[in-house]
Amino acid sequence: MTDFKAKEEEIKDTLLREKEELKKTYYEIVDKLKKEGDKLQGDIQKEYENARKYVKQHPETGLGIALAGGLLIGFAIAKILSR
Repeated sequence: MTDFKAKEEEIKDTLLREKEELKKTYYEIVDKLKKEGDKLQGDIQKEYENARKYVKQHPETGLGIALAGGLLIGFAIAKILSR
């Protein structure tokens, strides 16, 4: 009976260590994802600002791109809705 108690305690200790290790790994992954998300958000913001500057310098091109994009989206939506 003592062997079973000792094994039970050993298994409980092992499970607790594994649980703590999993928590640690989980929080490390969440932290890395937050950092990557912040970096990606910064990159997207920079690209947005560059696009705005470009459109201000070249309004005709910006209007043409917006028109083409709108037409493509419109055709796609019409195709989906006509099914």
